Amino acid sequence: MENGKPAMPNELLTATRIKLAAGNDTLTIQWLDGHLSVYSYRYLRDRCPCASCQEQGAARSGTENPSPLLGAKALKPERAALVGRYAVQIFWSDGHSAGIYSFDYLRRVCPCAECIAQREPSITA
Repeated sequence: MENGKPAMPNELLTATRIKLAAGNDTLTIQWLDGHLSVYSYRYLRDRCPCASCQEQGAARSGTENPSPLLGAKALKPERAALVGRYAVQIFWSDGHSAGIYSFDYLRRVCPCAECIAQREPSITA
């Protein structure tokens, strides 16, 4: 159990394909169970799991300008590297690269409607 929730089965945590798509500013992961997760670069950067970003938490969230000034570099991964068989490390254009995004973490924060519905407690009248 993690954070009061049962651990996900291993087949849910196996990425079969990872793609950085610069044209639409997304990282896409195809999972072994057939699920497809599509993360915007900003969504991932705002949820960086490194200790520094976790300490800053909500104080940092949403403070960056979503429309960079003319001439400023847009936020994007410069590159990404697999970390063993369990994670991906993203090297961001803002110079940050300390975050190692485990596949378990990425699956838990999947922004698709199906995953959000599973995370949110259902409200019944």
